[in-house]
Amino acid sequence: MNFITLQTDDGFSLPALHMPSAQGQGTPMVLIQEIFGINDAMRAAAQAWAQDGFEVLCPDLFARQEAGVVLEPRVPEQFQRGVALMQGMDPERAVKDLNVARQWFVDQGRGDKVTALGYCLGGRLAVMMALSTPISATVSYYGVGLEDLLPAERINMAPCLLHIAERDTFVPPPARQTILERAALQANMPAYVYEGCDHAFARPDGEHFDAQAADLARQRTLDFLRG
Repeated sequence: MNFITLQTDDGFSLPALHMPSAQGQGTPMVLIQEIFGINDAMRAAAQAWAQDGFEVLCPDLFARQEAGVVLEPRVPEQFQRGVALMQGMDPERAVKDLNVARQWFVDQGRGDKVTALGYCLGGRLAVMMALSTPISATVSYYGVGLEDLLPAERINMAPCLLHIAERDTFVPPPARQTILERAALQANMPAYVYEGCDHAFARPDGEHFDAQAADLARQRTLDFLRG
């Protein structure tokens, strides 16, 4: 695990965590952070997906504001810091930066089958990538604000898997219903609701971690990305 530097289209030097696959040359994956920077949870996620055969690249999306941010969500002040950084981030610029990470894999000779996977804020950005970049497939874990992002008609977009927590306080039932209805319109956007689970149910050691749901989501993700 080490950091590399990506050169963006506007000349910014973007740090990104790089985790080679544990199984030789793996499937390229752009991993998209939560609002807490590339903290221990994101490093653990990178390691876990590398163990499953992916080569992981996780850009530091807050680097344009402050590089190397590492926050603990259970500390209220740090949680609020993450919210402030998210609000200060330009989502469209973030998607362009994530696409630079996708292009890095292509330029490294890994082919054009590059996947993306994100959590929370990253879950929303993963859907944005599916809508607007040449990514081959994306996975969104409890993405926020998807009800305002997903189109109300079928469009051409990359396959995208949605993991939705039934009790997600950031996605109330009416919003969840809109997400499910709009996902059903697309050609390849399976959406699963995890009963009894709250936001961030797949974050190990997190307040709402649910091992059974996390394992199920992981298997569905592997089936989707390997299919």
